[in-house]
Amino acid sequence: MNFFSRNWKTTVIVIAAISAGCFVFEHFAGFNPVTTVVNTVASPVKSGFSYIAHSLGNLRDFVWDMRAYREDNERLESEIIKLKQDARDISAYKDENERLKALLELSESTSEDYESVAADVISYSQSGWYRSIELNKGTIHGIQKGNAVITPDGVVGTVTEAGPAYSIVTTILDKSSVTGIKVSRTEGTGLVEGDDELAKDLKCKLSFLDRNTPVIVGDVIETSGSGGLYPAGFVIGTVVKVSANSAGSLNFAEVDPAVDFGALRSVLVIVGG
Repeated sequence: MNFFSRNWKTTVIVIAAISAGCFVFEHFAGFNPVTTVVNTVASPVKSGFSYIAHSLGNLRDFVWDMRAYREDNERLESEIIKLKQDARDISAYKDENERLKALLELSESTSEDYESVAADVISYSQSGWYRSIELNKGTIHGIQKGNAVITPDGVVGTVTEAGPAYSIVTTILDKSSVTGIKVSRTEGTGLVEGDDELAKDLKCKLSFLDRNTPVIVGDVIETSGSGGLYPAGFVIGTVVKVSANSAGSLNFAEVDPAVDFGALRSVLVIVGG
């Protein structure tokens, strides 16, 4: 480290003193050969002092600008966070509105044939896999054990317990669930059952299908109306896998439910028809 680096404060004071002395000398002595020589010698010193003063001014302005930029950035970040939250809220309100609108349209479309009650899902079964759900409506709202539960997407399950202000719905994923069905494409009939293993993947099983009725991946499965649990014509799901035995006849098929149980918020309970 050189002398000026170690003694920068002293250097600045000396430069200032020399510059001030040149100014005083020039002021009182006027322009003459002596002042010319002095100015010539002191000119680099004056230039250096002027450069330092200008640099310090620029540094001060830079510091103030950086403070202003930081404040602007903090304000803009706060506004961006608020805008993102507003966008999420608007999206949530839109989704909620569309969901309720679809539920209302379903209620109106079935009102000529069936009386229904709209209810919200307030909890899921602790056993997992959405085998049962709890609703916020019960017997005081007209809901009874055995009522079918649906959404605009498809079949949810049946009411298996009903209290005054709540009800428990066993979904089509539960192994105790058995639903009479038909294949939309062929009108072939069979059963959709809950299955412990398939329920882990939110699937159910199509079995006991009419041997004369082929089923393929992509077939839509709907309620047949047999058994008295569900009215006919409500979608259950779509065939996603077909298994056959060694003889080539149908063993069972996997059905992907039309209802997204993980996103289930509101349902329609058919209480009379």
